[in-house]
Amino acid sequence: MTAPTGYSRTLDVFQTVVLRLCAAGIRDIGDLSRLIGLDATLCRTVIARLVEGRLIKPGLTLTEQGRQTLAEGEVKETDPQLVRIFQDPAGGTLLPRILVADPVRADVREHRGRRVTIQFGTAGASREVSALTLRGKGSSMRPSERAVLDACRHHDMAARGLRGTSRNADRTSVAARRVGFHGAPNPAYLVCYAVKGDDGSGRMWTVHDPFAVGDGRVFADLLTSYAEQDDELSRLINDLLGRDRRDRTATARKVDRELAEDARADVVRILGEEIREHPEVFAHLADIELALVKDTARERENAARNAIRVFECILPGLNEKFPAQLPTSRVPAVRERAFVLTAFRLGATSVPPEMQRNCARPNNGLAGDIIRAVWAAGENKQHPLNSFVRQRPTLLEDLDRSRILRNNATHGPTDAPSSDDLDRIRTLTYEAARHLLGLSGDRPTARG
Repeated sequence: MTAPTGYSRTLDVFQTVVLRLCAAGIRDIGDLSRLIGLDATLCRTVIARLVEGRLIKPGLTLTEQGRQTLAEGEVKETDPQLVRIFQDPAGGTLLPRILVADPVRADVREHRGRRVTIQFGTAGASREVSALTLRGKGSSMRPSERAVLDACRHHDMAARGLRGTSRNADRTSVAARRVGFHGAPNPAYLVCYAVKGDDGSGRMWTVHDPFAVGDGRVFADLLTSYAEQDDELSRLINDLLGRDRRDRTATARKVDRELAEDARADVVRILGEEIREHPEVFAHLADIELALVKDTARERENAARNAIRVFECILPGLNEKFPAQLPTSRVPAVRERAFVLTAFRLGATSVPPEMQRNCARPNNGLAGDIIRAVWAAGENKQHPLNSFVRQRPTLLEDLDRSRILRNNATHGPTDAPSSDDLDRIRTLTYEAARHLLGLSGDRPTARG
C-alpha cells in the first residue's frame, strides 16, 4: 500500500549531526561512529531512518530534501511511498509498525504439527531457527486509513524512542485521503524472540522488536494475550523462561493495568469528566501520573516527554482558533523588542533567550506554537493565554525549562529529571489543561 510515512517535525540531535557530517563529506559509517562517539550499530539505525525519510541516499550523500531540511532544521511531510503493514488475524488490529524495505528472505519447513524450522538467507550463508507457529482464527480485513496512519506514526515514534500520539489530528485526517491499498493481503510469518531479563518495570521477560525500532513491549503483550488461550505456547514460555519469570511478568502487567486505571481516575478527579473529551491530553496526563508513582529514571524521562506533549496537543488547535498576526517589520531586532513587550504586557516576568531569537520566524514545532500563541494573546484579550500568564507569570521560562528537561531525557545518557522537577511540570500541565482547554475542574493538583 502507499501512505505518507512521516510528518513535519524537527530532527533529533543524532539525525542532525549525522546529516551535517554527511553534508561535510563523511562517507564511512566507521568515521561517523568515531566522530560522534556513537556505536556503529546505532549510527546505522540513524542512517536507515534518514534514508527512509529521503534525506540521504545510499553512499551517505544528501538528497535535495536533505539539504533543505538541514538548512531549515525541520523535516517536511513525506510524499506517499510504498509500505507494508501487518495485521493480527486474531483481532484484525494493525501492529504499530511498517516495513519500507523488502522483507527478510526465509524458507519455512513445517514438522511435528505447529513446530517449524525457519531458514534465513541462502545456501552457504544461512541459519536455521526452530519456532512455534501461532495461527489466529480470524481472517484479514481492510483496515481504515486512519489505522494505517496510526501504524506509520507509531513506527516513527518507536524509531525515535518516543511514546504518545499525534500532535495534530486534523493533519492526520488530511493525510488519510492519501492512503492507497494495492493488491490482496498476503499471509506472512512474523518472527519474535522471547528473551529473559528485567527491563526495569518488573517484567522478567520480553520480546525483541522484530522491526528493530522499539523496546518490544507491544509484542510481548500480544504474545501474552495469545498464551492465555494457547496451552502449547504457555508451556513453551514456561520451558524457555521458567514459570517463576512468567508469573512475575504476568503479575507486573496486572499491576501496570491497575496503576494505569488509578492514574486515569486521578486525572478525572482533578480536572473533571470534561477531560475525557480531549483523549490525547488525557492520555499524556495519565502517563505523567503513572510515571510519578513508579518513580524510576526511565519513567521520569517518559513523564518529561509527556508534559511537553500536552502542549504539543493543545497549542496547534489554539493557534488555529486564534491566528496570530506577526509584526509587519522585517527587522529582527524590532520584532524581538515587540515580542518581549507583548509578553511583558501579558504579565510575563521574563522571556527566554531562545524565544526571543526565534520570534521573528517561528518554526512549526512547539517553540513556534508558543511564540504564535503569545503574539495572538497580545492582540486578543479573550485568548486563554491571557489568564494563564496572569496566574503564572513565569509561564514562558517554565515552558523553556520543561523543554530542556524533555530534550535531556530524550538525548542525554543519565539526565532523568528529578522528582521535584516532575512535580513542578506536572502542576504546569494541569494548569495548561484548565486554562487552555477551558476545563472547569478545580481540584488541587498536589500529590499526597
